[in-house]
Amino acid sequence: MEVSVIVIVILFSIVFSNVLHNIFPRLPLTLTQIAIGCLLRFMLNMELKLEPKIFMIFVIAPLLFREAEETNLFSFWSVKRPVFMMAFGLVFVTVFVLGISVSCLIPTIPLAACFALGAILGPTDVVAVSSLSSRIKINRNLMNILMGEGLINDASGIVAFKFALMALLTSQFSVMDASLKLIYVSVGGVLIGFILSIIEMSITNALKRASIESTATNTLIELSMPFISYVVAESFGMSGVIAVVVTGSRQSLNLNKTDIFEADLDISKRTLWDILTFTLNSMVFLLLGLQLPDIVTQIWGNPTYSHVFLILTTILVMLILMAVRFLGVLFIMRDMAVSDNREKLKNAMLLTLSGAKGTVSLSTAFALPFFYNNGAAFSERPLLLFITAGVIILSLVSASLLLPIFADSSRAGETEKDPQIKILKEVISQLIEREREVSGIIIANYQKRLQKLEYAKLEGSEKSAMRSLQKILCSAEIGELRKHCQSGEVNIQTYWNYWVLLSHIYRLATKRNIFGKVSWFDQVKWTFSRHFWRSVKRMRARKRGEIQNLFAELRTMFLQNTELVEKILANCGDFPKKLVTILREERQYFAEQMLQIFNEHTDYAHWLHDDEMLKGYYVERRVINQFLEQGKITIAQSNKYRMNVNKLESLTLSRSTNDVMPKLISLAFLRERT
Repeated sequence: MEVSVIVIVILFSIVFSNVLHNIFPRLPLTLTQIAIGCLLRFMLNMELKLEPKIFMIFVIAPLLFREAEETNLFSFWSVKRPVFMMAFGLVFVTVFVLGISVSCLIPTIPLAACFALGAILGPTDVVAVSSLSSRIKINRNLMNILMGEGLINDASGIVAFKFALMALLTSQFSVMDASLKLIYVSVGGVLIGFILSIIEMSITNALKRASIESTATNTLIELSMPFISYVVAESFGMSGVIAVVVTGSRQSLNLNKTDIFEADLDISKRTLWDILTFTLNSMVFLLLGLQLPDIVTQIWGNPTYSHVFLILTTILVMLILMAVRFLGVLFIMRDMAVSDNREKLKNAMLLTLSGAKGTVSLSTAFALPFFYNNGAAFSERPLLLFITAGVIILSLVSASLLLPIFADSSRAGETEKDPQIKILKEVISQLIEREREVSGIIIANYQKRLQKLEYAKLEGSEKSAMRSLQKILCSAEIGELRKHCQSGEVNIQTYWNYWVLLSHIYRLATKRNIFGKVSWFDQVKWTFSRHFWRSVKRMRARKRGEIQNLFAELRTMFLQNTELVEKILANCGDFPKKLVTILREERQYFAEQMLQIFNEHTDYAHWLHDDEMLKGYYVERRVINQFLEQGKITIAQSNKYRMNVNKLESLTLSRSTNDVMPKLISLAFLRERT
């Protein structure tokens, strides 16, 4: 298969996996992407050989760089003792214990190869950890420990692997040489990373002094740093991983961001890195899925090992890893200020489950030799690859299933959303008090944001009930619309425009089934109809009076159906009151918008003026400061909420006010409700 086709398929698969994860949020994204990778291997016969060196340079290096750049070094330094003990001491203990255990389980494997397997599975994968932790809430100190460990333990694992490989191939090993080599590659990686970061900073400062302020140039310079750092360090025989981490950490200390150019540069880099890290993170697990079928087939048909033996051995290796990590974490955390033993055990379990293995382990395993130095075949290589892949899958599955239980993610998510809801309610309350100073569009905008957050808080069963209730209401409105159309009270253009309006109002219900009991022909006809958009283009050329008449018909139909909706909601005793209340308030909000937007005396220029929205953002910032002063939110939460306001304000200021009609249409049909 051609490279261009492979790239297109992988990118499409990344998009598809993300869409699938949003539809089924309980399905872990990492496991979904691994499964899609396996399907690609079988269905398209898509074969992609993983070159460990290329993979480390172009995938792992930029991911580690970005993680290090986003790491708070001051928070990291506060947990330096457990980080270094886990990144070095725990890794070497794991290598030794797992090596001895695997040698006892499978005596035919040389002891040096068993130690190599321990070195492969000893380090945690920062990419896997960040992917898992994004779905749950973990204590800040524990998260700092995990990220710090994942950033620097690759060096100790790779060094241990190289020495185990040397012992396997040459039957020579020296503890003194290994210790000196570890110090050399670690200190050398730190020095190279620091020197390269100083050079990069000098270049950017020189460009600034020469008045060459280009966001594209500066962004590309930073983007090239992880690749340069890794290649230079490895060429000198030092740790490229540590060099990349040091270079990225040095970037996080650039605090001089006070002018407009620095602000534009920060936004540009953040956007680019967000897209790149998401794509590379997803690619890691897709590539893992692509490799799995070949790894399994290499050993599955080998008569030397039975299928039961392979599965039990993989499970035992996984259990040994978890036991060693759990006991090691308990020992390292014995002096941490946690008075409750139950809390200490819970934290140890969180750190144990979060030590997931990823494609870094798999890429290291692919570096295992095919032959010994004397030319004999290394027949145990497929078995070690199978155990490595199996442990990676088991670690991801166990973390995905058990981490939410110990982290109590549902309660954490609720506490995250509640302050936002309270803030928006307070903003709406203050805007209503200043009703004479602000336009109704500001209040409507904040009501829409509030409803979106309330929908996000709904549990799975509540979403299902809400979907059912919306289908009932939508079917009733469609029935009334058809009656008016058949009697001639509503023309076909108003019929289709109102149908589009309903598709946005009942968006949750239309995700799976468009309008409930509507015929298949009508669904297809609505889905592919271009009538509405053609009418929008024609409306641009019409007079203002004709447009107002069209909107007035929609308003009249909507307000008539509002009475019907109220009657149905009053008789929905079988549904939770919470859902009925949300829909009733939502309908009232839409009705108020209809009355204001489509009023004959409405000043459309006042509605379409983007500057009006800035008043709402001013009030929202003031409310955020009030909540912070009252201790209702933390500094981190207030910074996050202020950044959201900044993004909305930037969008408002960047919109063009010349093209009035598209804005009028968007207001009329109230798009993007949920």
